[in-house]
Amino acid sequence: MTSINVTAIDFLRHGRTEAEGRLLGRTDASLTDAGRKAVAAQVAGRTWDNIVSSPLRRAQETAALAAGSARQFATDPSWREIDFGDWDGQLLTDLADDARFTSFQADPEANSPPNGEPLADVRLRVETALRALTQHEQKRVLVVAHGGTIRMALSVLLAIPLQRLWAIRLAHATRVSLRVGWADAHGLWGELVEIVQPPEEGPEEGPEEGEA
Repeated sequence: MTSINVTAIDFLRHGRTEAEGRLLGRTDASLTDAGRKAVAAQVAGRTWDNIVSSPLRRAQETAALAAGSARQFATDPSWREIDFGDWDGQLLTDLADDARFTSFQADPEANSPPNGEPLADVRLRVETALRALTQHEQKRVLVVAHGGTIRMALSVLLAIPLQRLWAIRLAHATRVSLRVGWADAHGLWGELVEIVQPPEEGPEEGPEEGEA
């Protein structure tokens, strides 16, 4: 496999927020103290050449906890969470009986959120952002993002259907490490290295917040 600029990328989901139990897409919230502690534990003792973060507040607060360990820091809107449209900001318990939401969870790429963002558009922006990360000479990158966009990145890099990625738990402050590169014959490729979950803080309520 011929590849260029193989990069080690750590994906870090933001910490828990003050809007626990709600579907957070573009609706935003700050981290809780417990969320900040979990993030701090994940980034302790680690360094990166570059940190790239979603512009949403919960991601920016997460990235700020790691910013001192990197030579460069940038914000990229490509990593913002899915726009859940009419569902954005609603309680997950209120969505449990919505047949459209159930269909979205079962096959998100075939069932877009009402007045929200089609998953094909999310895939395109995430794939474009990943391609950009392989075009620069950098050995290790931290991408601070959300459940939905991290799962989309895994789908693109590992060729796993998005709905199958529900089988991988991505709690708040989870870190997923991959080697990522570009092959002339196959395009983007990824090799999963490790998944590090934060210490248990008690069960999260319902489906993981803000993810496809």
